[in-house]
Amino acid sequence: MATFDQLSDEQRAIVELVLEQGKTYGELSDMLGLPETRVRELARDALVDLAPISARGVEQDWRGQLADYVLGQQAGPEATATRGHLRRSEAARSWTRSLLDSLEQLYPDGDMPAVPEGERGLRRAAAAGGPAAEPRALTPEAAAAVKRRRLVTAGGVALVIILFGVLVWPGEVLIGGDDEPSQASSGSSGQQADGQGSISTRTQGTAIIAEQQDKTQMLVTAQGLEPSTQRSAYQVWLYNSDEDRKSLGATVTDPQGNLQAGAELPADYQDYKFVDLTSVTVKGEGQNQSFDNGPSVLRGLLELRDKPVTRGSGQNRVTLLGDIRMLPLPE
Repeated sequence: MATFDQLSDEQRAIVELVLEQGKTYGELSDMLGLPETRVRELARDALVDLAPISARGVEQDWRGQLADYVLGQQAGPEATATRGHLRRSEAARSWTRSLLDSLEQLYPDGDMPAVPEGERGLRRAAAAGGPAAEPRALTPEAAAAVKRRRLVTAGGVALVIILFGVLVWPGEVLIGGDDEPSQASSGSSGQQADGQGSISTRTQGTAIIAEQQDKTQMLVTAQGLEPSTQRSAYQVWLYNSDEDRKSLGATVTDPQGNLQAGAELPADYQDYKFVDLTSVTVKGEGQNQSFDNGPSVLRGLLELRDKPVTRGSGQNRVTLLGDIRMLPLPE
């Protein structure tokens, strides 16, 4: 069984846009330049990967319909038919509840689709003269707690757009293609670390700066980090000094210590010399939570390409402005 953070980039991006932004498969097809059938396939496969054991008990013909129901892609007679199947099938209810457990933090205000009571439960309630069980949903207090636990990455939608608009370009764009050698492979790492001391290459990252629809956005990816816990996370900064820096948001790693965070950049982003990633410790409980910023974990020199690279057209037109290697500071 995978956690949401362990899904592929494409699967996570689609599920986040569907649940957090209310996008349909058709809208995502236009936005991402993918066939609608491929968007649907990625979304459905993502949900099977989240709970594969309980999915095995569900008839294969119904898995896709249940996934669409969980992702809010059904209405009218189609949704009615799915709810009818949920009432008839304990296996379908079990898988659906597992999915809702994994995805509950993505539903706005905890507004999850209802899992109806099984037919046997309805009959028992009717015989006892009592009401059927209420649909499964988060209380406002529980929903607020989920939001507090989840450190929101700044510009989540920006991350998704860059993932599909930049990272799915041919590999040579990011590692030095026909247009211009990439800064990440051009020997600039010595500048980033001030040329002092030895640098571990196990923990490293990349900051990609791209422009799309008149918005300049940045995607930071990293690997080899200490995996986040319920009390730790990472913060992305535009950085000149500890007294002159601007936060772009906090995020967490997956269990393997891989991180990705996206943000829309402010107009003055070129006034900063570095992109910095620091550790964050969560202190306190509930409404009294606070974040204590720790030392720099990765840093990269904020330099843009002399020759930007553009791909796509219309809403999918993306211009790669910079790809910055991030490394640990010298000991």
